Amino acid sequence: MTTPRPDHPVARIMSWPVATIDHDASLLEAAEALGADNIGALLVLRDGALVGIVSERDVVAHLSAGTHLDHLLVGEAMAAELVTVPPATTIAAAARTMAEADIRHLPVLDGRLIAGLVSVRDVIGVLATAVENQDVVVVRSGTHVVVTEG
Repeated sequence: MTTPRPDHPVARIMSWPVATIDHDASLLEAAEALGADNIGALLVLRDGALVGIVSERDVVAHLSAGTHLDHLLVGEAMAAELVTVPPATTIAAAARTMAEADIRHLPVLDGRLIAGLVSVRDVIGVLATAVENQDVVVVRSGTHVVVTEG
């Protein structure tokens, strides 16, 4: 199999299976799951349907605010306004989506079904390899870096 490139579908680099947690679980349970699996986010389910995402950022934000994690439900702490992409989305487009939405984890949905999860680390790996191989051109514009095919 060839090395993934920015113009390849995000399905090439997404993680599967995806770690999930129920919206009625405590944020402490979410923190324990994140730590045990050494992952940065959990997709949140309610009655089997995707309703949000909870990340290490959410846990840290509540910890720093003095919240007792065992007294807060995941459903109260999660990001409910999900940004998602379909599996055919290019890796470059997924990177752009993540940058614009300021997110580190991007659920990949095939219709309403969870197909996978892409992390910023996955995307950066592909973009870094493409830059090293001179497969892309990096253009700096103000505070943004634009990556285009070379």
